[in-house]
Amino acid sequence: MNSWKKLEEQIVYKGWRSIIKKTFRLPDGKTFDFDIVGSNEYVIVAALTKEEEFILTRQFRPGPEEELVSFAEGGVESGESLETAAARELYEETGYQAGSIHFLKSFRSAYTNQHFHALLATECTFGGSQQLDQTEFIEVIRMPLEQFRNYIRLTTDHQFTNVQCAYLALDFLGKL
Repeated sequence: MNSWKKLEEQIVYKGWRSIIKKTFRLPDGKTFDFDIVGSNEYVIVAALTKEEEFILTRQFRPGPEEELVSFAEGGVESGESLETAAARELYEETGYQAGSIHFLKSFRSAYTNQHFHALLATECTFGGSQQLDQTEFIEVIRMPLEQFRNYIRLTTDHQFTNVQCAYLALDFLGKL
């Protein structure tokens, strides 16, 4: 079997995210252009208080043009460990400090160059006010464990965006 071969890569748009055109020779010998969303490495932080409440964020997202619920998430800064990035993003977006942080898994997706990492923060306590970026307007939600387990199963609700991280966190905690 022939393998894929990248022939060319070109940034066609550079903004908050980039669009990259990658041209590949396919295994059948034909060539095809793929549009790839360029983004930085980031963390998703499933966070749980000492009272077993998940800490969630609700914020407007420009893509779907609606408010979505998720765990705290954000970029990993240059030279920063995943655990440090997770603790920082959790605090900035929610005002909560993690008691301990556990790495769960890293992910890639098909048409981006994103590399994102799922982490679990446990024993979280409120430590102060949010430190939001200029485009962030975040409502913090605390949801009890049992309500959260039911929430992520709702087929009628498409707002929670981090189901894979929720599954890994519940599995790690032995609460599936």
